[in-house]
Amino acid sequence: MSGSNLLPVGWLKDRRRDLAGWLVTPLLTLVAAPVVACMAGVLASFRDGSLSQPALCREALADNRCEETTLGVIGGHVVIAGALWLLLWMIPWWRGLRTPRILLAVAATVVLALLPVRLVA
Repeated sequence: MSGSNLLPVGWLKDRRRDLAGWLVTPLLTLVAAPVVACMAGVLASFRDGSLSQPALCREALADNRCEETTLGVIGGHVVIAGALWLLLWMIPWWRGLRTPRILLAVAATVVLALLPVRLVA
């Protein structure tokens, strides 16, 4: 067994500069992720049909904690998406790291887009 078979990191060898991708990916995520989350919220509200209160408030309704529950869920999603977005800036600007950078941007967008779906469902 050779060492190259044990560590499949061939994509890390490409250390050419990808400064445009390093700048565009986080900035596009910063703009596109909230738009995708809003579209997911609109589609989720059409599916539910009622816009009175979030579905996750059903358990908290007896204690009148709907606002705290909703803000806690929103805060959790925003913190996780923000942390993933900040990680985008920490990935070096090598061309070989373009795929992990894009996957991290997609993960941040999905976390933010699941927020309205979780509120309604």
